[in-house]
Amino acid sequence: NSPDPEETLFSSCILSEFGDGWTQEVIRISHVSNNPIKKCDEDFQPMTVLDEKGRLHIHKKKKDIECKARSIEFATERSVKCGNWTNLSYRPSSPFSSDIIQTQCFSSNKTRNKVEDFLHIQVVKKEVKEEEVGVDPPPSVYIFVVDSVSNSQALRSLPKTVSLLQKEHQTVNLRHVNKVGENSHPNGIALFFGKVINLLDRSLFGMKNVDRDWDRSHCYRYLDEDGFVLSDFTKRGYVSLMAEDWASGVFNYPNCWGFQREPVTHYMRPFQVHYERHKYASRRYQGGMQCLETHTFMYQYLDRFIDKYPRSSKIAMTWASNVAHDDANRLFHFDAQLFNFFRDHREELDKSFVFLMGDHGIRFGAVRHTWIGNREINNPMLFISVPSHLRERINPILRENGEKLLTSFDIHASFVDILNGPTIEGEEGPKGLRGNSLFRPLPEGERSCRTLPIPLQFCLCEWNRTEVEKKKEGDEMGEAVTELLNQKLRVENIADYCEEFTYLSAKRITRIDGTRGIHSIHFRTEQCGAEFKAMVRVMDENGSMNVSLVSDAFIRTNSYGKTAECMDWRAELRPICCCK
Repeated sequence: NSPDPEETLFSSCILSEFGDGWTQEVIRISHVSNNPIKKCDEDFQPMTVLDEKGRLHIHKKKKDIECKARSIEFATERSVKCGNWTNLSYRPSSPFSSDIIQTQCFSSNKTRNKVEDFLHIQVVKKEVKEEEVGVDPPPSVYIFVVDSVSNSQALRSLPKTVSLLQKEHQTVNLRHVNKVGENSHPNGIALFFGKVINLLDRSLFGMKNVDRDWDRSHCYRYLDEDGFVLSDFTKRGYVSLMAEDWASGVFNYPNCWGFQREPVTHYMRPFQVHYERHKYASRRYQGGMQCLETHTFMYQYLDRFIDKYPRSSKIAMTWASNVAHDDANRLFHFDAQLFNFFRDHREELDKSFVFLMGDHGIRFGAVRHTWIGNREINNPMLFISVPSHLRERINPILRENGEKLLTSFDIHASFVDILNGPTIEGEEGPKGLRGNSLFRPLPEGERSCRTLPIPLQFCLCEWNRTEVEKKKEGDEMGEAVTELLNQKLRVENIADYCEEFTYLSAKRITRIDGTRGIHSIHFRTEQCGAEFKAMVRVMDENGSMNVSLVSDAFIRTNSYGKTAECMDWRAELRPICCCK
């Protein structure tokens, strides 16, 4: 029997190279001079001063004010525990034992107007294992996640940072990472827990579907005992930090429980919960007008964490969501800030494992709708540097692996490999995981979207395609696939909450050459201005067009914002709902 042409096609994987993606289209819509804090007050200083011993006092230059302070600590993922207020003077107070401290200042005249509401950040050292002077601890691990940044986006928008890492730390660019979920949550679960939370449909390949490790009920239980990789490092004696720049958070969005207890030694979540709950005061006294952005506080926290534990093994994960999520142009401004952080900590980073990575590419904005943006969305950035004494042995392996199709699960396996033995020695890496450590040669054999845990609709492998240009044919397909979308609403039992969609027009339809009628269709609907992409098989049955889904997923290609708020209880279905 001759081989099935579809099996032959999908068992291979051609990975295209796009460099930095500076296409003419991208050049036209990019604004490299974008600076959201261009007019801020560079001389700003808070009215209260926190010293290295955790003591607060009123700034000596600030007159005719009265100030007070209190601790802000973790209570739950969505609430904080506030201490009692302490009145401040121009002399240092007693030390505060919490990492986050709120101060408020008022004019001392009759009006008693509030003139400041500020959250100070410190790192109060915990009792942890420290190596003796002269003894090197196991290498530290620093994970910098920048939400919605693809590989080529990083090359064009973070050139100073990437250049510094490559020149000073011999950082390796792993160019072909394939995201495994639509948004941050499923990708974050894959990266830091190593779990699949969406069924992987393999029916196209005639293969058995890959069952999810966790169903959606994982959102409605605590994750403390589920193998969070930073917690596992903490149990091994590492001092740990986790910081995000928004309160919803990768493990909490939109209504997931997250953790019952603080999962790391230093957890910045109380800052974000309080900051966003009092958004008006926060932005007025501690926002862009003072040259302070949401990620500023996150890197302040990390900076103090590094300084506080000079002789301990550390693991830290920062996740910057607000920088590029909705507007990639902000990355050009962010590049200088990130460059400065890496430059200031070059000695620490040179002896550590460093991951600069994204969770997926840009999902919204002008770039998303370009030819390069359509590919970038599935290809998050990943730059890895290893401690200097390991580079001669490990960097050649990293470079070889960087030529192959990779997934978020391979990154997770790499974290576990460091956890098991930070010098990455021995014949074999960690077993029983969804991925393989990037610090070791990858297993021989096929690496394609057939064999790796990658949903077909996100696959980076390139196939030749033919454009469907006949409008009548395209509209017939569009109407059929819109009805399949409405069927999904009914199957998921959400049709009572969400509008039934009406087909409006096709943006682009392509047929994958060498297949039995597999098409990718990008179409618009009337309700909520929603735009979707889907993969379907189109067959001619006795002169009639039969359209069936190849993958069960409908990918939303434009922002749904508040139009899907009625689906907070089914977060994975928000993209396909236009609330009634």
